[in-house]
Amino acid sequence: MHWIINWRCTVSCSSYLMLYPALFTLMLITSIDATAEPAIKLSNYFQESWTTRDGLPHNTINSINQSDDGYLWVATWEGLARFNGRNFALKGRGTDTGLPDSGVRAIHQDNDGALLVVGSRGGFVRRSTTGWRHWPQLNVLLNDVKQDQHGGYWLASEGQGLFYQQADGSRLHFTSEQGLPSDIVHSLLVDPAGRVWIGSGRGLAVIYPDTPTTIHTIPDIPPVPVFALLQRDDTVLVGTERGLYQWQNGQSHLVQPELSEQPVSALLLRNNELWLGTTDRGLLRLTDGVLEQLTIDGGLPNNRILSLYQDRENSIWVGTNGGLFRLREAPFVTYTAERGLAGDYTRAVLAHSDGSIWVGSSQGLSRIVGQTIERLDISAYSRGQSVLSLSETADGSVWIGTYTDGALLWRDGKIVQKLQRDNGLLANEVRAVLPLTDGVWVGTAQGLNFVTKDATKAYGTEHGLPALFIMALYQHSDGRLFIGTGGGVAIMQTDGSITALDFSALDGAEYAFGFTPDPQQNLLWMTTDRGLVAYHFADGRLSMLGRKVGLPFDKLFQAVLDVNHNLWISSNRGILRLERDNLAGVLSGLQQELHYELFGESDGMQSAQANGGSMAAATLAQDGTVWFATSKGVSWVQPGILRRFATHIPPVVIEGLRVNGAEAVLRQGIVIAPGANRLEFAFAGLGFVMPQRIQYRSQLVGFDEDWIDRGSHNTAEYTNLPPGDYQLRVAAAYPQGGWSRQEAHVNFTILPYYWQRVDFWLAIMATIILLALAMLRWRFNALQRSEQLLRLQVAEKTLKLQQQADHLQAIDQERSALLTQIKQQAQEFEQQARLDALTGLPNRRAFDEALARECARSKRSNLPLCLVLMDIDHFKQVNDRYSHSIGDEVLKLVAAEISTQCRQDDTVSRWGGEEFALLLPNTDIVVAQDICERIRKAVMQIDCSAFAAGLHISISLGVAQFAGEVPHDKLLSRSDSALYQAKQSGRNRVDVAL
Repeated sequence: MHWIINWRCTVSCSSYLMLYPALFTLMLITSIDATAEPAIKLSNYFQESWTTRDGLPHNTINSINQSDDGYLWVATWEGLARFNGRNFALKGRGTDTGLPDSGVRAIHQDNDGALLVVGSRGGFVRRSTTGWRHWPQLNVLLNDVKQDQHGGYWLASEGQGLFYQQADGSRLHFTSEQGLPSDIVHSLLVDPAGRVWIGSGRGLAVIYPDTPTTIHTIPDIPPVPVFALLQRDDTVLVGTERGLYQWQNGQSHLVQPELSEQPVSALLLRNNELWLGTTDRGLLRLTDGVLEQLTIDGGLPNNRILSLYQDRENSIWVGTNGGLFRLREAPFVTYTAERGLAGDYTRAVLAHSDGSIWVGSSQGLSRIVGQTIERLDISAYSRGQSVLSLSETADGSVWIGTYTDGALLWRDGKIVQKLQRDNGLLANEVRAVLPLTDGVWVGTAQGLNFVTKDATKAYGTEHGLPALFIMALYQHSDGRLFIGTGGGVAIMQTDGSITALDFSALDGAEYAFGFTPDPQQNLLWMTTDRGLVAYHFADGRLSMLGRKVGLPFDKLFQAVLDVNHNLWISSNRGILRLERDNLAGVLSGLQQELHYELFGESDGMQSAQANGGSMAAATLAQDGTVWFATSKGVSWVQPGILRRFATHIPPVVIEGLRVNGAEAVLRQGIVIAPGANRLEFAFAGLGFVMPQRIQYRSQLVGFDEDWIDRGSHNTAEYTNLPPGDYQLRVAAAYPQGGWSRQEAHVNFTILPYYWQRVDFWLAIMATIILLALAMLRWRFNALQRSEQLLRLQVAEKTLKLQQQADHLQAIDQERSALLTQIKQQAQEFEQQARLDALTGLPNRRAFDEALARECARSKRSNLPLCLVLMDIDHFKQVNDRYSHSIGDEVLKLVAAEISTQCRQDDTVSRWGGEEFALLLPNTDIVVAQDICERIRKAVMQIDCSAFAAGLHISISLGVAQFAGEVPHDKLLSRSDSALYQAKQSGRNRVDVAL
């Protein structure tokens, strides 16, 4: 009981500071952070969720916390899930953790930053970076745990009251007999003053440090379950079954009338925002007196919320009864029909000079002013209201190009002019409009028109246009008009003549989707179906920037230069960002490859499929934001926000080691036995905002001379390392951010075989020398004896010499036979060196030879060639759940099934681990996709019941067609990217690299 003596009362309850409830609420809100940035609307946060389908052991998330090393920990009824941003690792009951049961109720940090974990059967453990420690269980469900300033632990139980475990391990017990309102304790709070706040099943109680054996019930708090407690300064927030209350200076009252009947189950303070989880009404947020709500209808997995947590990157994590949910800022914000747009399928976006944003969709026209979205009704002039293009005139009017109703001019809130086929347009499908002072250019699906007050001129292929389908128009300062068509680009000179640009050397480019002038480099960017084309105004030269310089795909729709002259480009597969200096370096030949960032759904877009083929599908707003028309709303990004994401440097950890394909215990100073010809290290940057975009670099000290850039790949593999001492160093960074200040590292030693040791060879050399000396001495003595007998045995010696000659001839014959046998064994060994011992398939070495041979043949004969990379889904779980021997049987069955489905000319090999590779010569991408689908279905039919009941197998496949890449590693990279996309999209599927 020495802890009782050491406590001192550090607070006083001043009765003369009694204030009105409204003033308490105002003090709570204003004291949080008066200088904080305005809160983002709940609807603007990017939402993500994880369930058991994503690796969680259970969908009820009881508690969330983040350890000092950066991992996110999630408490469920089936164990702790450790999250590194990409996957979950399960920590359940057992000798490793010391938990008596997998059910975990709460996770909190202690005074030293270690995690305190409590749960079913009274399990109570502490996890630090050095390991796990556990205490004797209490045989009752523990709901909460907090550590006080003296190193003791307060433990809340479900039905047995409150426990206090002192630093020496002894325990005290408090129940209703000692004054607890209820023996059910839901929540605990130890404040800086040493007070212990107890949220029970029948109200709130407190233990003051000056009377540590007395429990005081707090008046004015209803006698209902208190699920959550939170402190800010001298205020205690109390989340109850019947509303949110606050205690301050001895007084308690309801925080806000709107919260009077809200069943509050979790609390979180962030800047000037109060976040509230409820038992059945979703997520609430109170900001400056404004209450917002997010429910299942808004994206929550479930309306029952059990926990809230803010991580070090300021993301909000929500533990629900239906999985783990996260709200975070993302580079992109998307407005959809749910937010008020006329339609989700948007084709054109215009940044108006008045600061508004106009959005044309397949279902009408919208205008965004600030946070307000209004729909502009053009139904009287356009039956379908399907908008293709938008363009602003000098006086602020807007031309609206439609799909079926021509071009409409909007001025002062109404349509004042309509251009269509009946009054001179070549077609009613208007994809490009360019207003000038003396008229307006109208690009249609059947040619080009120039409309003035007095006349309408038409231009077609007979005038020099390469095609009639017009998608983009741009007039340069010198008066020339650039025309983007479905057959290339034409330029109308100031004298009216039209000449087509020569696209013959541009990798087969035809469609020109958009134009973007770049005054800084004195060129015009053209987005085409084969990449990015630069037109140099100085000499009319064309430069193609496509796949050959590193672009991931061909078709680019619209390019926008941001305020820093970086280029943002829309496509069917996301938004590309190219840096200004890198673009200039590639154009000048000083750099060989374009470096890009690709943004998609994980970055805030509702759909990575942007739209193009109209003017304009992207635009730069006055505030520097870049807007894109997509198949699911209009998305915008503030380029400057990327720097904010990059300011956080994710910690990095080395998570695993595989030696010759088998898992090894990872620890400092690990000693690896001789014969380790393949080491694979897995590492993770513990950043959760953009985990897929984290970049890695590694250096194996003792082997690598410098850092090796790994891109976004979080593994490093080394083969045939010589024996010796090594250190692997790993660093991580977000794009445009700095590298880890504290690198992860692991030291290890590879032992040599006995015959690789220096002392072994020294001993061998000494033995050879001694034998040689002994033989010389013996020979010398023999010669002396032979000399004495020589004269007496000349004839006899002659006969023996003849016999010896015959014997040598026989030996020579035996030697020839032995050499022949050795050659045969060498050939057999060479053949075995190209086969995988487990599956009998060609191995990686044989496959690399076949790949080089088939690529050369395909390029020489101009025949198609496809490469397929396959990966058995969740194979690690097969090894972990059944055994590695069962995993080997699965590998052999899958290998046999793949071989059965292949043709005689196909090459199937074991790529490594659970991966297989398949070469399909004389096969185009469509046929290859059919073959892959047949293989995928055949693997699903494999019957494993004979040796692993309940085991079902599936594979993911990535297909790429050879496009003449040199080196052919790029073919491997594209196939691997397709395989990665297949696994990210749900596994058990075939994805094609386009």
